[in-house]
Formats: sequence, C-alpha cells, structure tokens
Amino acid sequence: MKKLLVSSLTIILSFSATSILAEQKMNHDEMKKMDPKVETSDQPNSHSAIGTVTKVDASLKKVTLAHAPVESLNWPAMTMGFSVQDDKLFNKLKVGETVDFEFIKAEQGYVITCVK
Repeated sequence: MKKLLVSSLTIILSFSATSILAEQKMNHDEMKKMDPKVETSDQPNSHSAIGTVTKVDASLKKVTLAHAPVESLNWPAMTMGFSVQDDKLFNKLKVGETVDFEFIKAEQGYVITCVK
C-alpha cells in the first residue's frame, strides 16, 4: 500500500512539474493573446498618441489628456492623467490644444516624454 501511495505521488508531482515547465515556455505571442494589454519585451518602450489637453497642473508635473486609441497598448480612446518628464514640455501643453505625444510606462505611471 505504501509503495502504491509513493508511486501515485511521484506521478502527480511529475505531471505538476511538466505543467509548470510548459507554462514557463509560453512565448510572447501566446501572452499577448491571453492579455493584449500586457507589455512584453517585443513591444516598444515608447508609445504615441494624439490627444486634447483638458487640464494642466505644472506644480504637480501632471497633465490630463483626452486621447485617441493607443494601438501599441491596445487601449481605446479615453481621458487620463500623465506625468510630464520635463517641465519644458508644459510650453506645448495648453488646455484645448490637440497634440501628438509620446509616453512611456514608468514606476509611477505613464510619463509623457515628447510633445509635437
């Protein structure tokens, strides 16, 4: 009986280890199919969009934009706040203006790095 129990546990552990290894070998395309919003190493670090400035708070280094869809992140159009990397960018961020902008994902959220 003890040998049967040990054999059964060995088989169960073998299947579990095989399953774990299979999950670890999942490639980036499979990850994107599961959750297209997950950023992977083959996606660009920088993203771009067009948006209309709805609010500027230079003292907090923040701007709110109503932006068009962001294809590189599979985002729909929405209004959201961004941090601004460089204070000089506020010269190009005026409420009501439509701008082309680039941004990255940073530890503190999404950060605008360039305004055209």
